[in-house]
Amino acid sequence: MSFEFQRVHPQSVRDEVVNFFWAQRHWPGEKTLEDYYEMWDWRYKALSDGPAIVYVARSQPTAEVVGHIAMFRRHFRIGDASLQFCVPGNLLVHPDWQKNIVGVRLVMIVRSLVQTREFDAVLAFANPNANTMFLRLGFTELGVMHTYVDVRDAGPPLRRRKRALAVVAPLVNLGFAARRLLSRRPGQGHSDLRVRKLTSDQFVGFDRSHWAPSKRLVAWDSNQFVVDRYLNEPHAERHLYGLVNPVTSLLEGYVVTEPTARIKVWDCQTNPATIDPTAAIRAVVAQWPNAETVLVPTLPHSRLAKDLVRAGFLDRESVDSTESTTYLSAYSLPDHPHTEALADPTCWDIWLGSRHY
Repeated sequence: MSFEFQRVHPQSVRDEVVNFFWAQRHWPGEKTLEDYYEMWDWRYKALSDGPAIVYVARSQPTAEVVGHIAMFRRHFRIGDASLQFCVPGNLLVHPDWQKNIVGVRLVMIVRSLVQTREFDAVLAFANPNANTMFLRLGFTELGVMHTYVDVRDAGPPLRRRKRALAVVAPLVNLGFAARRLLSRRPGQGHSDLRVRKLTSDQFVGFDRSHWAPSKRLVAWDSNQFVVDRYLNEPHAERHLYGLVNPVTSLLEGYVVTEPTARIKVWDCQTNPATIDPTAAIRAVVAQWPNAETVLVPTLPHSRLAKDLVRAGFLDRESVDSTESTTYLSAYSLPDHPHTEALADPTCWDIWLGSRHY
């Protein structure tokens, strides 16, 4: 059996690929074929900050789709340098060919887009099997995200676990309050910024061109990408909060969270000259009177992780079944002009929302 690998426009293979995914029930959270179409349409509109690249593998001579991978564009920056990353996603191979060369060839295509300078680097989020393929092709393993936890009110979660444990909630709350107090340090951010929950139209209207360059690698997504990525996902609800200077009306940071008392942070970007991410998260959480816990997933060896620990968060291995089995890896060329930054993932601020789902 031979295979042909084609670069295609996503819309030109929409029906074929959706049915390919549906036949294997690749997205278990989606229950019907209509759900698959809805999710596919959102992914290819929202997950790439610019045109997505799609490759399909076809068996010969039937031309049946037996493999698929997408490459989503993401914009990052460090200092004054703007970098274009590829985040691969939707890697799927027909069960009959999963022990064949098809999957490896699709991953090799991802790597080739860096080698031909179409992207500066690849940031991959993969299950264990796909991660093994990435590592064999020279990707650098970054590991699994940890979850950084701050407890605001231990009573409700302790009662859900066992009612008798609720009696120790005041002591737990006091301990975490003391950690937050002792961890406060000057220079974290301006206390006069106002936290506003933003609509899509409000956020798109803000200008962030005044933000200072960052000493770390940070996402530099367009405003429309942020809205499509976080606020327009089918069957998901997230809130987008802006930190706004009340005098200038300038946006100095934003935080994306899940809208529950168990607050999970999906993204946080700030003007480093004004406020840092830990202070921005705290400012947003302070607006939630019923907040129980704050959960911030990120890479455990990063400077961002160290900032969170210094700010009083506890470092915990993730208990989320998806996050705990999603491995990050990266690929770039050693002769890249910004190889120092690309070769040092400790200076990368990577948030949960950087992934391709």
